[in-house]
Amino acid sequence: MIKLTIPDWIKNNANWWADDQISDDDFASGIQFMIKQSIIVIPELGETEEITEQKIPDWIKNNARWWSEEKISDEDFANGIEYMVKNGIIQV
Repeated sequence: MIKLTIPDWIKNNANWWADDQISDDDFASGIQFMIKQSIIVIPELGETEEITEQKIPDWIKNNARWWSEEKISDEDFANGIEYMVKNGIIQV
């Protein structure tokens, strides 16, 4: 089994986004870049859909805040990233 890897410094970005210091587009672009550069590695992303949704759901922003505050696990945060990739919100 491949281990989920998300560097701790990404929590700063998640916190800035949750506090509206950076835009949804900037956050999504940053996550997309980090996945493409293998800075964030999420095993078994599987197939992705065409773009079906442009806006990042509010629950993902809540998860980002909770993750940056260490209230949820890396795996829970990664589930939100996986959702965005699979639903075409983030293209990789």
